[in-house]
Amino acid sequence: MGAIATARVPQAKAGDIDRVEWIRDLRELDRIERAWRSLEERATHRSHVSTFDFLATWYRHYAGEYGGAPLVGLAWRGSELAALAPLTVRRGSVGRIPVTRIDFAPTDSIAGECLVEDENPALVGALVDSLVTAGVKFDVICLNGFDPASGQLASLQQAATRHHLAMQMEDHAFAVVDLRQGYEAYRAGLSAHYRRNLQQKAKKIAAAGYTVEGVQLREGMDTIDAAIPRMIAINEASYKLEGQRLADCHRAFLAEVARRFNRRGLLSLPLLSVGGRDAAFILGVVERGCFYDITLAYDESFAKVSPGAFLMQQALQQLASAGVHTVVSHGAHDYKKHWSTAFVPQKRVFLFAPGLRGMATRAVRFGLEPLWRRFGRGPSADGVSGEPG
Repeated sequence: MGAIATARVPQAKAGDIDRVEWIRDLRELDRIERAWRSLEERATHRSHVSTFDFLATWYRHYAGEYGGAPLVGLAWRGSELAALAPLTVRRGSVGRIPVTRIDFAPTDSIAGECLVEDENPALVGALVDSLVTAGVKFDVICLNGFDPASGQLASLQQAATRHHLAMQMEDHAFAVVDLRQGYEAYRAGLSAHYRRNLQQKAKKIAAAGYTVEGVQLREGMDTIDAAIPRMIAINEASYKLEGQRLADCHRAFLAEVARRFNRRGLLSLPLLSVGGRDAAFILGVVERGCFYDITLAYDESFAKVSPGAFLMQQALQQLASAGVHTVVSHGAHDYKKHWSTAFVPQKRVFLFAPGLRGMATRAVRFGLEPLWRRFGRGPSADGVSGEPG
């Protein structure tokens, strides 16, 4: 199925949209590339996660058996794209209850967002209106990354009420580093204990000899073909894979997304070598003075000298000198407390359909959560396990 077109949504009159359509065929993405990129330029309340370069690449390599079927919502004002919802649909389960779930792309990620005109946050609700009235079947919608005080979240709540969708929210957060006063001012704000630890590990790395290479915006762009296999090799030597080969879909995604942003001069891919061996990397995107991380890893054999923490400080220093004022790292992991400036609160939203499965899913995920914990077992991070389908 290619796309489902719906009539104008009455609740979105403030945004003056003409129609909403839902793309299910990835070949349709080429048709909307120009309009998507135009919306990117106009929208300031966004990160790299909703850009065409990031999501078109993700859909190409993960949609289907791994990440779910693509479902991209488009709100149009004539030929101008006003809002976009990058979603996926897949089968999953809560306990023994089979469900159909809708998630942000990238699936199973702590980062996700709608791409919406700044002045029209109500279009998020309009997209949900269309999703329901278009007859797209689901038991639960899981959407993360909403500012608790945003108009987008308020619009989502209103849409849930209109369609009798039970709504639950969870607290999430992402880490930020404030570089507005420069790197030295930032470093001075770190705890004395952490600064001492950094200095001790830095001495060991310096004694072994190190280099930081790779790509930093316009610098090193011509080294991308060499940097990508080095990045993948570090990934394979990390604790995540323990020497196993990185899956082809991951390899292809990392390579393509790095090349896409490198061509635009937006890539940050520093590579740390210690004693002549690659030890760590950080992959990210820089836009409008903000750095957004995509992934990072270090070779487990270097764990005692904390190459990831060392490289993070090297990267922060480079980013500050390049005029970057804010670093965003998705996820509120404990280790980030040592080097982040603050954790920014967000809300993750669950919308449950009014049917039996939707109500049962809500009961298992929220009402019965203490029972899961009491018996020492539980659902995945979002309470819904994904299954190919």
